[in-house]
Amino acid sequence: MILNRLQALMLSLTALSFWVMTGCSDSDKPDNLEPVIEILPATDITRCEAVVSGRVHMRGTTGLTSLAFYYAPEAGGGAYDFEQVEVSGAETVSTLLTNLKPGTTYSCYLQGRTSTATLRSETITFSTQPNELPTLTRAEALSTGPTGIIVEFEITDDGGEALLSAGCEVADVSNGLSWRVNIAADGLTVGKHRLVLGNLTPLTQFTITPFAANSIGEATGQPIDFTTQNSIILKEAGALASVFEGTPVVSLRRLLISGYMNGDDFRFLRMLLGAPALGGVPEIESSVSEIDLTDVRIVEGGGSYDGARFTENDKVTTGLLADCPSLRVALLPSSATLLARDAVARCEALGELTVPAAVETLLPSAGCPSLRAIDVSAPNIDFAAVDGVVFNHDVTDIVWFPQGKTGGYTLPSTVTKISENAFLGTQISGLVIPPSVKTIARGAFAGSALTEITLPDNLANVSEGMFQGCASLATVRLGTGTTYVGNYAFDGTALTHLYVGAAEPPFAAGEAFFNRSLAMTEVCVLHVPSGSIKKYRNNSKWGLFDHIEEF
Repeated sequence: MILNRLQALMLSLTALSFWVMTGCSDSDKPDNLEPVIEILPATDITRCEAVVSGRVHMRGTTGLTSLAFYYAPEAGGGAYDFEQVEVSGAETVSTLLTNLKPGTTYSCYLQGRTSTATLRSETITFSTQPNELPTLTRAEALSTGPTGIIVEFEITDDGGEALLSAGCEVADVSNGLSWRVNIAADGLTVGKHRLVLGNLTPLTQFTITPFAANSIGEATGQPIDFTTQNSIILKEAGALASVFEGTPVVSLRRLLISGYMNGDDFRFLRMLLGAPALGGVPEIESSVSEIDLTDVRIVEGGGSYDGARFTENDKVTTGLLADCPSLRVALLPSSATLLARDAVARCEALGELTVPAAVETLLPSAGCPSLRAIDVSAPNIDFAAVDGVVFNHDVTDIVWFPQGKTGGYTLPSTVTKISENAFLGTQISGLVIPPSVKTIARGAFAGSALTEITLPDNLANVSEGMFQGCASLATVRLGTGTTYVGNYAFDGTALTHLYVGAAEPPFAAGEAFFNRSLAMTEVCVLHVPSGSIKKYRNNSKWGLFDHIEEF
């Protein structure tokens, strides 16, 4: 009986066990469990920002209708701010919290909502970094000069506080004195800053230290050492006047300049060399008389250098250094490809001039009575200097005879051409022209001090204005090959004897014998070859001479 009862009990327990096992299968689990929300430690924490992240662990089909991070400073209490994040099913969410207070501890949790409940993570804390001193870079010298320097430095971070002051401290190493040059209050911002430090003592060493201060304190950048000297470095065009800022007197005789120069720079340089000051250029008492621009690059830009003209890239343009009465010595930029007509005109004290190596086009300047010699850089492949006179490289064409060279002169036997204005305003009293010369260009001897001259037989054309303005010229001998006499060839001369070697009267232009100084055809004696006087008397132009004689 008892055995039967035990058997029945075992059967019941077995059935119950089977029911429990089958009733707890996965297929019978509830599918409406709520998500679990987890918050992670904050990252990328700065003074005013932090990144907060969290995870959403889904446990069924119940989804979130909203999800947000709630955060607030621990001290002071108050309502939590929040940052909404996507609830698109992403397991990991994050957001950037901004406009946080520096040096502050925050509490933060992640909270979500379902259609029936509000779910919330644990609360974490994080602390933003505190404000600090500003940070700034080392000062960089942009342009330097005999009495000043232009420096640039960058304030890379204000430290989280408003800047109270910034600038550069300048210390005179020779005497230990120092002073500060401050950035204007409206310019106190993070970024690059430039300062002009002027009125410095020449040939003196200075230490320049950038600084910036906020309410926490003052920070300094790495200092630089700088020694004022007569060399000027212009890393940017237009800075020449700035490196002399605050300087009333420039006592240096020689200036060595390198870097970039535009119209503003040359306008200021011209003032230092005695040219009239133009608008915007301060008048400074200057002793500068020698300039070395070898390492200068002339660039376009800036204002007019003389009130009418502007700089062009790598060109010594007309009037660029003209009308500078103090200029005695000029070394022009080695990169210049053009030396224009009258580039140094009317520089009465100019005694030495060097033509750069890169010059491909060269024209003379007038009004330089002290210019005794012109040099040409040896690497120049287009021009050469012989005894201070400029020729083309093969010495077949004379280009520029310096006005200050006096006495008589004999052209090299290789010369076949005399270029336009080559002897303009020169002080030579006599010139020997070899028979190799076949071409003499317009105005070649204009304004010179010649008293007499003989042209070679191979020369056919007496060009326009060839002797115009030669006030002392009294005797001219034209060669046997002369066929043409141009307008104003003898205008302004004191011509009293004109010899023509051609048996046939050359063609004379309409104003060939015009002379503002005298009635040439009445005063001047025309000498013609024996047996040709009748031809000249019967010529409509040559026949105007009152006095015609054979020789």
